[in-house]
Amino acid sequence: MARLILMTDFSEAYARGLLLGIVRYTHEIGEAWSICRLPLAIRAQYGIQAVVDYALRTQTDVVIGQFEKSDDVSLFAKNGIIALAQDFKVRFTEIANITGQNFEAGVMGAKYLINKGFRNFAYYGIQNIVWSDERYIGFRDTVKKADPEYTFSELLALQPDTWNYDYDKIAEWLLSLPKPVAIMACDDNQAYYITEVCGRISADRYWNYYDVKETGLAGGINAYAIHLGWK
Repeated sequence: MARLILMTDFSEAYARGLLLGIVRYTHEIGEAWSICRLPLAIRAQYGIQAVVDYALRTQTDVVIGQFEKSDDVSLFAKNGIIALAQDFKVRFTEIANITGQNFEAGVMGAKYLINKGFRNFAYYGIQNIVWSDERYIGFRDTVKKADPEYTFSELLALQPDTWNYDYDKIAEWLLSLPKPVAIMACDDNQAYYITEVCGRISADRYWNYYDVKETGLAGGINAYAIHLGWK
C-alpha cells in the first residue's frame, strides 16, 4: 500500500480538488492508498525537518505539499522520500513541481474580457509569487498586443499580505482607474477582496460615489467570473 502525505491549505478549492483527484486516481488503478492530510501549521511551527521526521515515522512514500523558498526540500530525497511541490510561492529545482498553465490563464482572462467590449484593463496580484507573476504577464501582454489604445494598470500586493488586503490602497487604486474597467485578479481570494472593497466604497460617502456597474472582474484559479454589473 502506497503511503502519501498531502500538506496544503485545505480551505482552498484547489487543494480539495487535488485531494479528490488523487482519490479518483487510486480508484481508477484499483489500489488502496493511505492518504494523510497534514496541516501546514506543522511545517510553519516546527520546520521542514519535522515533516521529514513524521514521514519517516509513518513510513510515507510520497509527500505533496506547499513549501517555502527557505525549506530544504532536498531532505526528502536524502531520506528516500519522493516529494512534489504544489505551486505556492516559488518553484524548486531539487524536486518535481505541480503547476498549471498560468501564463495561458492570463491570456484566456484577457481575451474573455476583451471580447466583452472593455477598453480599460487592470490586474490585481501578489508580488513575486510565481503563479501570480505568470498570470500577470499573460494578461498584460495579451491586452497590450490587442490594441495600443487600451489602457492597462496593475496593483501587486506584497508577499506578507497574501492572507490580508490593504483596503485604503485598493480603494484608491480602483477609484483611479478609467471606467468602465475590466480587472483580472490572480486568484479567487484576491478577486473577493476586490468585490469587498467595491461594495464598501460604493456605499461609503468618504469615497464619494463608486459605480460597481462600471467594473468587471475575473478570478484566476477556478475560472470564476464575478459580474459586478456587466454582462
